[in-house]
Amino acid sequence: MDIVWSVAGGIIGFVAGLLLRSTVFRLSVADGEPARTTCSRCEAPIAGRFRCRQCHGWYGVPLVLELVTAAVLALLLWRFAGLADAAAYAFVGALGVALAAIDLAVQRLPNRLTLPLYPGLLALFGISALTEGHPDKLLRAAAGGLVLGGCYLVLALISRGQLGIGDVKLAGGLGIALGWLGWPTLLAGASLGFVLMSVVSLALLVARRVTLQHSLSFGPFMLCGALIAVLAAG
Repeated sequence: MDIVWSVAGGIIGFVAGLLLRSTVFRLSVADGEPARTTCSRCEAPIAGRFRCRQCHGWYGVPLVLELVTAAVLALLLWRFAGLADAAAYAFVGALGVALAAIDLAVQRLPNRLTLPLYPGLLALFGISALTEGHPDKLLRAAAGGLVLGGCYLVLALISRGQLGIGDVKLAGGLGIALGWLGWPTLLAGASLGFVLMSVVSLALLVARRVTLQHSLSFGPFMLCGALIAVLAAG
């Protein structure tokens, strides 16, 4: 049965990646710049979900977003097979892949994708709380969002630009998803982001691919750490 859910997650993830492709393409611009409105190849207005209708070129690298989203949702639906929680984690998983793609491209986590995490997750977890009869989990999830978002806000204020406000907004959303599973999961997910960032940064420094002056996008590490913690949670 878990395999069936995993396959379903893969299919849903692939479709979600297709639907999000044009949004990712539009929002992959430098901070402060307006969203893209035209194809980067032929300058035709953006129309269609994943390919330009005039030159038929893909918006971004073909199939990467779809396959990564499929893999993430396959893992999440395998983890939450048959549970009411599955919808909430599929939601944050799909948006998380889109956010990671944008952050890697332009070091930006746009409000258009971070802010919907809050009402979306609270609504979906609210449904789970009602069906399972555990309103305490919803309260803990909301508290988790406040705690992790607040901690990141403090870090952003004292880090002098090393953490951006986009990271703070993403942290609040991830705090809701992690807090639903418990405080140990929240702590693990938050810590793993920094651990992964440190390991990758050290490896890149040793390989001389970056210098100490380089700034890596932190959003993907936050999301990977949260994903690992969620999958490992008992």
